[in-house]
Amino acid sequence: MKRKKRKSEKKSGKKLVEKAGLAMKHEFYLEASLIISYLMERKLKKVRQKIEKQTINPGFTLDQSIRRVKFLLLSSNQTELTERFSIVFIDEIRNWKNQRNEVFRDITERNVSHARMERLATEGVKLYKTLNNAAKLAKPTIGLSEGEAGG
Repeated sequence: MKRKKRKSEKKSGKKLVEKAGLAMKHEFYLEASLIISYLMERKLKKVRQKIEKQTINPGFTLDQSIRRVKFLLLSSNQTELTERFSIVFIDEIRNWKNQRNEVFRDITERNVSHARMERLATEGVKLYKTLNNAAKLAKPTIGLSEGEAGG
């Protein structure tokens, strides 16, 4: 018998954060990095959607979302928004994404050290926490509701 897909099967941010934490605990750093990357992408899309007040194309990648948020910050006249999401912070997210891409490339060519993957995952977790907190603090400015500000 076929199992019906429920709408609630879509992973919530909270469950994904728990999965990333479990992956970190069991030293599955690559998996944790992938989950964190997805969470960052979702959060940046939500931020963009609220700033631009329009639905965002689901095909936007993490890199495209980073670029667009940075553009919006540079062209924004909302000081509270630029305080919560600094250009330096957005550049840190881009740098992390580039490091993630390097690790993925290097895995296919040579052995990537356990410490390097751990650093990537740990840094990703820190950046995501900062991004999530900034989105929560900025919700009056950019219109994020409580349900959207969470993980």
